[in-house]
Amino acid sequence: MTVFFQRFRRDIAGIVWLASSLFLALSLMSFQATDPSFNSIGTGLKVQNFCGYFGSFLADLLYQLFGISAWLLVVGAARVSWSTFKGNIPQLGGARAVWAALLLITLSSLFALYLPETKIFSGHIALGGLIGTMVSKGLVAVFNRLGVSIILWSFALVLLVFYTERSIRELLAWPRLFLKETYQRAFARQGLAAFFQGLQPQTATAAGSSGVTITDYRNNPEEKPKKKKLRFPILGSESVDAEDSEKSSKETDDSGEQIETKVTGRAAKLLGLEKEVAQANEEALEDEESTGGALRVMDALAQMPRRKVKMKTKIDRRVENWKLPDLGMLEDPPATRNRIDEREILRKSEILVDKLAQFGVRGEVRAAKPGPAVTMYEFKPASDVRISRISELADDLSLALSSESLRIIAPIPGRDVVGIETSNSQREHVFLKDILAHEQFWSDKTKLPIALGRQADGETKVVDLRKMPHLLVAGTTGSGKSVFVVGAITALLFRHSPKTLRLILVDPKQVDLAVFNKVPHLLMPPILEPRKAVTALKWAIREMEKRYRSMSKFGARGIESFNEIVEKIPKEQQEEHEKINQQFEDENKRNEQFYFTAQPYICIVVEEFADLMAVDKQNVEQCVVRLAQMARACGIHLILAMQSPRKDVVTGLIKTNIPGRISFKVASKMDSRIILDEAGAERLLAQGDMLFLAPGMSKPQRHHGPWLPDADISKVMKWWSDQGEPQFDPLAMKALEGTGGGFDMSGDNASENDPLAGDGNDQDYDEKYDEVLAWVSSQKEVSASLLQRRFRLGYPRAARMVELFEREGVVGPPNGSKPRQVLISSYKDNN
Repeated sequence: MTVFFQRFRRDIAGIVWLASSLFLALSLMSFQATDPSFNSIGTGLKVQNFCGYFGSFLADLLYQLFGISAWLLVVGAARVSWSTFKGNIPQLGGARAVWAALLLITLSSLFALYLPETKIFSGHIALGGLIGTMVSKGLVAVFNRLGVSIILWSFALVLLVFYTERSIRELLAWPRLFLKETYQRAFARQGLAAFFQGLQPQTATAAGSSGVTITDYRNNPEEKPKKKKLRFPILGSESVDAEDSEKSSKETDDSGEQIETKVTGRAAKLLGLEKEVAQANEEALEDEESTGGALRVMDALAQMPRRKVKMKTKIDRRVENWKLPDLGMLEDPPATRNRIDEREILRKSEILVDKLAQFGVRGEVRAAKPGPAVTMYEFKPASDVRISRISELADDLSLALSSESLRIIAPIPGRDVVGIETSNSQREHVFLKDILAHEQFWSDKTKLPIALGRQADGETKVVDLRKMPHLLVAGTTGSGKSVFVVGAITALLFRHSPKTLRLILVDPKQVDLAVFNKVPHLLMPPILEPRKAVTALKWAIREMEKRYRSMSKFGARGIESFNEIVEKIPKEQQEEHEKINQQFEDENKRNEQFYFTAQPYICIVVEEFADLMAVDKQNVEQCVVRLAQMARACGIHLILAMQSPRKDVVTGLIKTNIPGRISFKVASKMDSRIILDEAGAERLLAQGDMLFLAPGMSKPQRHHGPWLPDADISKVMKWWSDQGEPQFDPLAMKALEGTGGGFDMSGDNASENDPLAGDGNDQDYDEKYDEVLAWVSSQKEVSASLLQRRFRLGYPRAARMVELFEREGVVGPPNGSKPRQVLISSYKDNN
């Protein structure tokens, strides 16, 4: 039931508010003074109100309190209903409800001030109501009538601005536009439109002109194209605005050859930009090679108001000594949105059906789902059509639709239709602030939220990294991969403090993740060298093993249950556990130590995974596979990003153990098959268009990634750096410095094939030293790889032995890629 309500809550809320508005209107409109009410005395009264006894008592109460201003409640409920249907679900209470209540009282006071003796409904109701009369009389006694007029009118305008969240200029533009359109339509009915059209300057430019063309069909109704009625539903209608469809920023004629740009619409008129736009186009018409007019139009449109984004859920931003960032520090998205035109959807659906019919594929379009960058058409083929024939026509359909990107999903899982995704003529930017304001991002069930952006149908998508539990990200230069990784880390910093999340950042390019160098969430300094990244991965394995020992000791199956258990441990037991750990430290048994306090999540982000594989493929692959197999339950998660998903980078073991994958636009179909196990990523758009595959999904889902300006990222980073400096883990620092990370990595507990073997102190005794030395003394040349194969050692351990032999004079110095020369005779002969 909860899922059902979440899916249709916008429609349900809109219907409730609309019904409330109608109920109030009917109750107030049919009010009779003789109806039963709080002021009526007697028996046998018959109610004449349209809404019965409840409507009669409600109307009497509202009229008695607020007078004629009670109708403002009807307007307010209707406005809330309209906003809800458009996608903005209101919250009961809050500042806006306070402004509405104060505005209602102010209007009632104004009526009582100017018409104190006027009464309606046979003299039973004062025009200003009881509240308005009391407020006006109280103010007049202090400020006199003229002073009260100034105070109330000023207060009313301020409250109107607060309630509507619009400036006075925008509010005054609405009646001006209404009168202007009414005036123009009146002249059109009288046949005078052509006369006034002739007095206006010509606005059509030739094809190829650099100026901006202004087209207003209202001044010439004969040229206004007839709008065809859609024969199929448009799902996800928040991406389509019928009013804006007639004022879209691009129009294409039937031949598809000439495209003219229009700078018209409700937003430009509200800002009073008609003069600037007209002037810019006149100058562009005088000189077709000049682009000044277009630039001035863009500058004017850049000053358009912003759309305020507010969180729908209340959160506690204070976490002990830390304070989470405020969503208000991010810049609001523009108020206007590049929404797809209904006529474009209809035109492309007709072209789609006609082109398929030319190849013998009959069927019909059942629905369309417009999104930020693409629109998916659900095509139902005839019963005798083979699905493979549709898949082979991707290039032909792309040519017919003049589409930059076209992808065919044949069929859609669980449906009897084929999905055909085609790019929109205008792309709508997805802002990270909209995703962060979504209540799913702050849900208690989503511990590590990854803001994917919006789906192909426009729905907001947030996933939990714990459930994937690791992530592979691939994409060429300019595809939006780095922007997504930076946005994902920034989103995690909005949700978690350093107490609940620690980061390990690996950035061989030293560019993309440099902005996070000073955040207190860092567990170790940002790693810029691939060889140190291998050491960090090895330390993460030891940390994983220590966490599993701790979870086993306290009987926990996951990091969440472990944290709940240890938080309830009394102080005496904590001191006892601390003594046991100190004893292990003194006895050099660090591999037996355990945690007895709550542990944070650890997220390891690698910006260019291919660089690590190029330096030390064997160790990197072993570490990544081991972490991917076991680290989920202990709260360690991987995000591996790369530009080219080659076979030698994304090996079979890595793909098997990391089912969560994201692919932006890649270079070839082969790269798409490597990262997603199927083609399609090579047809994506640039700048944020992605395919997402997670466990349980049969087909990748298309999303459009969010975008975050660099200035906003700097604000968030400064917010965290001002609260404290990074407190690096001492054991992790030891690992980076080459002292073993606080663990005995070469002792009895380290196996010979362990990728961490051989990282201990060089002074430690190796049990195979005598055996290896005896064999080396019988050889003329030796190398680390030769020792590795002969004695089945890990490469770091074999290399350490070679270096030890060099210091002791057993072998000579390195000679490039050639083996080292043995300087001693037989070990047996010397003994």
